[in-house]
Amino acid sequence: MDVSEPPAGAEGGRPGVAIAVPEIRDYHEINKEIVHHLDEGRRTIRLSSVRGQRLLAAGLRGGWSATIEIEGDAGPELAAGLDAPGLTVIGLGSAADGAASGLRAGTLVILGRVGPALGYAMRGGLVVAAGSVGPRAGLGQSGGEIVVFGEAGPMAAERQSGGRFLIARGRLGPHPGFGRRGGERIEVAADDLFRLEILDSVREWLGPALPVIDSSAGEVRA
Repeated sequence: MDVSEPPAGAEGGRPGVAIAVPEIRDYHEINKEIVHHLDEGRRTIRLSSVRGQRLLAAGLRGGWSATIEIEGDAGPELAAGLDAPGLTVIGLGSAADGAASGLRAGTLVILGRVGPALGYAMRGGLVVAAGSVGPRAGLGQSGGEIVVFGEAGPMAAERQSGGRFLIARGRLGPHPGFGRRGGERIEVAADDLFRLEILDSVREWLGPALPVIDSSAGEVRA
């Protein structure tokens, strides 16, 4: 795995670092490298040449303040079990099934398409999908917030018991909220969704990735 120093760094920390990820499936090695650089005080880490590796940035737990950029298409369970309030993981491409499953704290933003079961059994933190998401997004969500700008597949917010599931109005698929016991499912005009205060820290990433914002007014809660 090649490591290089990008020219720019985040204010208040060491310069960022780029990790060229080869075509391997050993997520243990990749995540170990991430933690090493976080412990060194890196504020920006970019994984490049990602081609379906699973469990990237999964299970990370700590008090770091940094951004991890995933360049390419992530495999299953991106940022699963993340428990790091100061970490923001930005998926610049697509993500496979189970992204943010079991998320406890931290932020995951995915700019491309997302597979099934986004935010499965999520307990806290923030997940933002700029594009479409597969079936059963928010399955078993008990806390945290999921924000979806694109189309959602069938059975979004299935068995939700807590937290908030927010989506651009008119983009829910069939049978939303099946078996839901609590929490909130909110449909809101896309421009209002974009202006939510919880998106302040990631709005700069979202703007270029989103389609033309729909100015339709109104909000639907369930």
